[in-house]
Amino acid sequence: MPVDTGSSVDVLYLNTFDKLRLPQSLIKPLHTPLMGFTGHMIQAIGEVTLDFTVGKGTRISTIRAQFTMVDLEDFSYNGLIGHPILTTLHAIISPVQLKMKFPTPGT
Repeated sequence: MPVDTGSSVDVLYLNTFDKLRLPQSLIKPLHTPLMGFTGHMIQAIGEVTLDFTVGKGTRISTIRAQFTMVDLEDFSYNGLIGHPILTTLHAIISPVQLKMKFPTPGT
């Protein structure tokens, strides 16, 4: 998932949720318009709270994240990481190096 430091929500696309084969009952209704994806206002279809793991090898961190779900078909990503996940992870972003650093258990 790409990082969007300007996003105030973490986004998960509906088709990504469907590919995870999770029960639809996990989706809580949400009727909030969002602005910025295509320059137009779009309607969020729900919220879902999932475990989110980032990193690799022994340097991983897993958090509970609340994703705002949208139904957009024309994106090549599974979703967007915004401020909520970055804050929970205590992440530091380096756009110049295209890197994100965050503490992991035991480090």
